[in-house]
Amino acid sequence: MKLIVWLGNPWKQYEKTRHNIGFVVLDNFVEQNKLGKFTYDNKYKGELFQTTIDEEKVIFLKPQTFMNLSWESIWPIANFYKISPEHILVIHDEIDLPTGKIQLKLGGSSAGHNWLKSTIEKLWSPDPAIDGAGFRRLRIGIDRPANQNDVADYVLSTFKPDEKKLLAEQEEKIQSLINEFLLK
Repeated sequence: MKLIVWLGNPWKQYEKTRHNIGFVVLDNFVEQNKLGKFTYDNKYKGELFQTTIDEEKVIFLKPQTFMNLSWESIWPIANFYKISPEHILVIHDEIDLPTGKIQLKLGGSSAGHNWLKSTIEKLWSPDPAIDGAGFRRLRIGIDRPANQNDVADYVLSTFKPDEKKLLAEQEEKIQSLINEFLLK
């Protein structure tokens, strides 16, 4: 069984923000592949659905908590279904990458991301360099603000037209990386 998680903030006012690029990617992937319909599950604090792809069960999850509390959604599902970290893909925005740059990463440190730190702790997923464990992360670059004091406002701002174009150019690559994870 595999788990694919898209991170973002669930409320309408955050819908088109940089922090929600994970939700945008999910919606595009699910729509293009006609996979299913999300329903809210209070037990897992998220919208989800299950399907079978290449004879393997897959759960798609959009946590409906604030991003820093997304482990409250990821952990119960991974624990209940006994999904090991290496069968989990988390898709999220990344300020340490230029806008439009895509990186697939196995494990690693939290690099100061509170949501990542708590998720690593809950999934028992240390740096793969130490013992080979870890969940995968599809990092989608949103760049850094010019002023480091503006990070919170920046990640909650919307993309400029040229940035939207850069992200749209990466859509095929993102879809391919998700499919690659699903078919391994």
